[in-house]
Amino acid sequence: MKVRLITLFILLGLGLASCSEKEPEPQPVRTVLVYLLANNSLDSFAGPNIDSMIAGAAGQNLNGGNLIVYYAPKNANPELLQIKEENGKVNKFHLKEYEKRNSADPDVMRSVIREVVSQYPADSYGLVLWSHGTAWLPSDYQNRLKAFGQDGSNWMEIDELAKGLPDHLFDFILFDACYMASVECVYELRDKADYILASPTETLADGWPYAEIIPQLFATDLPLEKVCETFYDYYLNYANPYATVSLTKTSELEALKDAVRAILADKTEEELYQLDLSQMQRLEYLYKSPGMLYDMADYIRQLATDEQYARFQTCIQKALVYKAYTKEAFYAAPYRAYPINSYCGLTAFVPQASLPKILDWYKERVSWYRAVYE
Repeated sequence: MKVRLITLFILLGLGLASCSEKEPEPQPVRTVLVYLLANNSLDSFAGPNIDSMIAGAAGQNLNGGNLIVYYAPKNANPELLQIKEENGKVNKFHLKEYEKRNSADPDVMRSVIREVVSQYPADSYGLVLWSHGTAWLPSDYQNRLKAFGQDGSNWMEIDELAKGLPDHLFDFILFDACYMASVECVYELRDKADYILASPTETLADGWPYAEIIPQLFATDLPLEKVCETFYDYYLNYANPYATVSLTKTSELEALKDAVRAILADKTEEELYQLDLSQMQRLEYLYKSPGMLYDMADYIRQLATDEQYARFQTCIQKALVYKAYTKEAFYAAPYRAYPINSYCGLTAFVPQASLPKILDWYKERVSWYRAVYE
């Protein structure tokens, strides 16, 4: 009996000891940072988008993860917010206010990302980039061009954006901005995320439907094709039914680059200047005719042999795991919609003799040019 009692006390002691040790909390599945630059004409849309994020986070839809918003509004200092559920109610919580600064500076962006990753570690990270966008087109070309990320009179060029993002951190980057699904942009950011969700045309100012996509962005299996489909379906049934979207798998971009480089290897600049722009789908209306951003497949089709074009198609289909478009796309500058007759999911710049300043900038600052033309 004494032996049994001693054994029982030992077992109880071990049990109490194990219960008193605090179990390590599991790491959150995902932290998503929304980098929201609204110190511009989109400011009035930022609040409703944040409210939509709050609605999407209800019902434990964050899956134990962290939804963090870096918010740079008009007429106020930037702040860091967290959207989370507390006492059964989801709301935004003020974490930090920053001194007045240029949030379109890549060093500022990088410091915010570093801060968020340090304070909200997770198994997976996602990034939403919310602001104006004009693909890789440089902000100093004319006042309608904003590159990416307007903060007052400051903009972030595509190579600066790449400097502001750490390599191999994000599972995805979602652009809630116009024109960012260009081959030049996704190639510039190929080492920054596994997948890029973006539109090759303009995104309506109401933005992505966060109430619907937030649960998907925090799902363990991260159904990014479904996220794109949700965006497309939302606008397909919208009062203004205009939407284009694509999902790029960045690990496939090197093969796409190789296929395009082989096509361009024996082409001269003069040959490029002679291409028939009327035979290409224009997907940008930021500048007077003849435009700058065209459907990439239409562009390559005029340059490639049948065999080369077949290889290109194989590569781009692997790189673009989802794409969708409505019959028309709406453009703010002419304030009208234009039909879409062909669509591969990415735009490309077509070099033109009439655009020497843009061409010089393209050659000097854009990695895609060096990768396929030189």
